Amino acid sequence: MLMLILLGGAVAFFLIAMLLAANSQKSRQGQQAQGSGGGRDSRTSGAGSRSGGGSGPGDRAARREETRLPYRYADDMIFVHGDSVWTGLVLPTAIDEYLNPAELQAMAEAPARALLNLARGDRNVECHYRKVYRPITATEWAEQLNAVAWDPTENYRAYNLRKAEYQERIGALRERNILLVKLGSLKRGSGDGGVLPDGDDPVEEPGLTRSVLDTADRAAAGATGVHGEYLAPELLARWTQVAREVHESLEALHGTPLSREELVWLIRKPLHGDLPVPPEPVLGSRAWGPDQFDLVVDFSGENRKTHIVLHQYDEVTGERHTSYTTTLVAANWPTETRFRQSTAWARYAAQNVEFPVEIDLRFTLIPYAKFKDRAAKIRGNLVDEMNDMAGSGRTPDTRLAAQVTRAQHLVDDLEEHKMPGMEAQIRFTISAADPAELERRRRVLEMQFKQDLKVTLLRPTRQQWRLLQSQLPGNAPKLPIAPYLRLQEVEQLGAGLPTAGTELGDNPEQRSGKRLGWVGNLVGWAGRMPVHYSLHVGPARNDGGGLAIVGASGGGKSSLALQKFYEESESGVRCLVIDPKTDFAQLCYYLAFGSQVNDPDFARDAEAGVLGTPESRFQPVNGEFWADTEVVDLLKGQAGVLDPWVIARDVPSGRLLAESMLRGFLGDEDYQRVRLPVIEAMATVVGWYNSALRQATEEGLTPRDAEARTPRPTLWQVVDEVVRAYDRAEAAGDREAAKDLKLARMLLTELRTLPYARLAFAERPQPLSAMRKRRTVITLRGFQSPAASDPRNWNPAERLAATALMAVVELGSQMLDVGYEKNPVTGEIGLRPKALFVDEAYVVTATESGRDLMRRALKQGRSYLAVTVLITQQAIDLVQIEDSEARSGGANQIHTVFAFKQKSPQEASLVAPLLGRPENDAKVLSALQELRTGVCLQRDADKRVGTVAVDLVFQEILAATDTNGTTRPARQGIDPPLSVWDWSFLQEAADATGAARPAEPPPAA
Repeated sequence: MLMLILLGGAVAFFLIAMLLAANSQKSRQGQQAQGSGGGRDSRTSGAGSRSGGGSGPGDRAARREETRLPYRYADDMIFVHGDSVWTGLVLPTAIDEYLNPAELQAMAEAPARALLNLARGDRNVECHYRKVYRPITATEWAEQLNAVAWDPTENYRAYNLRKAEYQERIGALRERNILLVKLGSLKRGSGDGGVLPDGDDPVEEPGLTRSVLDTADRAAAGATGVHGEYLAPELLARWTQVAREVHESLEALHGTPLSREELVWLIRKPLHGDLPVPPEPVLGSRAWGPDQFDLVVDFSGENRKTHIVLHQYDEVTGERHTSYTTTLVAANWPTETRFRQSTAWARYAAQNVEFPVEIDLRFTLIPYAKFKDRAAKIRGNLVDEMNDMAGSGRTPDTRLAAQVTRAQHLVDDLEEHKMPGMEAQIRFTISAADPAELERRRRVLEMQFKQDLKVTLLRPTRQQWRLLQSQLPGNAPKLPIAPYLRLQEVEQLGAGLPTAGTELGDNPEQRSGKRLGWVGNLVGWAGRMPVHYSLHVGPARNDGGGLAIVGASGGGKSSLALQKFYEESESGVRCLVIDPKTDFAQLCYYLAFGSQVNDPDFARDAEAGVLGTPESRFQPVNGEFWADTEVVDLLKGQAGVLDPWVIARDVPSGRLLAESMLRGFLGDEDYQRVRLPVIEAMATVVGWYNSALRQATEEGLTPRDAEARTPRPTLWQVVDEVVRAYDRAEAAGDREAAKDLKLARMLLTELRTLPYARLAFAERPQPLSAMRKRRTVITLRGFQSPAASDPRNWNPAERLAATALMAVVELGSQMLDVGYEKNPVTGEIGLRPKALFVDEAYVVTATESGRDLMRRALKQGRSYLAVTVLITQQAIDLVQIEDSEARSGGANQIHTVFAFKQKSPQEASLVAPLLGRPENDAKVLSALQELRTGVCLQRDADKRVGTVAVDLVFQEILAATDTNGTTRPARQGIDPPLSVWDWSFLQEAADATGAARPAEPPPAA
């Protein structure tokens, strides 16, 4: 059998022409169908595409109008198949992994509620549900991601293209759930097939279709053997409006209109089996002229008794590729099934079978009145049978009695709820590269359904071609397997959880016709599905400006954070890192200097800040990367760089920050004892500043110039004023005042000399550098992280370190608050994306002032395109930030959360609310404690929660992100290649060394 599918039209129409050989009757009986080439496989192409074999007069004669499978028109809202008009919706995949019973029940009931709206009239409504798997077109994704980057390096472009290659190499698939609805018929006499508005009849209109008979059209018809057709614009507009009304009635499903591009793919998919469907230029919407035809699919096949053999040919070499496909039908279904997540039939087929199983469900919605009549008739027949058996002296068997009871319950239920019904047949299609594998998969599928679902699957013989045709969108061929057509409630579709999947991560959305967001970098895998995430997708969709990465030590959170830091900085995002443990600095050192990082003297030069200069023998192996990197060792820096008035936006903000820092340095108890003299001293020095400002303006300076030329107050001045106040009290003999001032003088003057605190005190404080490179890492080498999350339990050294860290975060948020810049790629003026990474974030958020700082950074950051990344082992304070947002009615400012392994139920219960789940959710708490290294739970911008296996993809990224002191030296003992094109996939490295493979998705067929 040879099939040619063409696309074209007068206004616009699809055409599928089916070519049968002279022995086509034999092919329907299970023999091999032959092309016109006399028993050999042959290829034919349509006009306007390309020429091929089998294009002689015999072929043109065989291409008769009555043998067509006519797709006559298609756009992004409707398509015409024969005389019927259809519309389609792509249903979003909803991850159900951590839904509670009530949420699962709502998910199962949603399709039924939506379909009720279609069955409210008095006509039957034909529908077609398809679950298919579309290979990830990763190259297109990579090109789009590179296009949205602000200032991508060449390595960043290569990085995404290599990741695209990686995804395609392992066969990454995306699940597509598509619902097709028959709107009605173009011609008179189709009394059962439409969902036209009440009062409308599907009547034929003048000028509905007509042949186009001018010279050009006759020439085209002679060349192709098909006639151009014309569909009146007013008719198309009418059906488009009907389609829109149908989409509105199905709004609860949150589907998007099926595009012409996806419709073309949906036609091609069954005819390729497990072979890839090649992209072609006909994809996508465009204007069509009369008699313009595009090749949709070109294939030959053999109709065997139990399966179909599909052949495709390489465009360049002509090499033939073959796929074997077969379809099974649900022959016996349990009479009564209890809804369970694990055994929902569609979800089970998608997630519990090792190979892709496509689902094809043709069903007809039956209005309530008709459904009630049919149910009553069935009940009556069963009752009559029971009475006949009783009248003849036979005892009715228990099976018949049970059937009568169920029929009566159905009628009673219909009387009470007035629900429509559904007549449906469920089919499952599998494909493989050879007959043996196809047979194995068939046996596995039948066995699993029988054992786990109590469902019997049957493979009909001599019907495989018709079952394959039935998968094509539009009207289906008649099938002589009616015994497997089941009359059932509408809930059957939803009870199978057909849209349950594992899709997580970035998901662009449409608002007011505008696409918001994009699909970011590959992070890892949720089941077989790739998970993508970029920091700024959340703000682009008007979500919060924060990302939280939470987990116990050794769970893998640092590797994910370091991977995102590398990706974002290379894309052009200006990244500033607060790095207490020097993990980020170590990544920069390795990617810039390679194996030199293992030299014992390297750390000394790094600490001195002379790497890459003539003063150091260590020179970068990747000079470009190092030139865009700055590592600042804050503790080696000069005193005063963290003075609150240097950091703050303005003097009033500096005044508040100064009080918070002193409270942090001294602790609440000591600060309360010296608070009054400190407040008075601050008021004095701020008063001096305001007087100087007024004097400058009186001398003729503008307010801006006056502010620029007037030195701001300093914390050093505040301490000096406290000292002077003590001296004045002593001189005046005011012992009571001198007593309080003496303690304040002693505590504050000592602060000037203590580690960390001295960074806030200088007579003439100088700010840090402008930090305008791709990567700026502020390290706090030797930083002593507080062991407890409660500040009341911190010792003096921990208080000093935590307060300094809080000031550094404030410094970072100010540095990221910059105005518009010129895009170096497009030349347009805009906001450059920025990111602040805060490691050990729990230290900052442990105090109320620190939490206020984080809330402010998160809220304000979104407005100037700055995302804050919080990396922490302690979740409690992040939860408090989220809760405060909820209490104040504000939007959730942390748009995405990655939660790694937690070591106790108590810790897990604190993380669960960050994921949007209750703190006592047993499933989530158990999962968080059982996660293995490199696996986490993600809550994405759409509030979906699922398990993600982080995939670093490259051997070089694994080495750069290794924070284990035992394994890092060996991994970083090899220089990373300058070009990402020369990097090694982790899979290849594991195969070469025989080591364990990294986390990766289950094998895809």
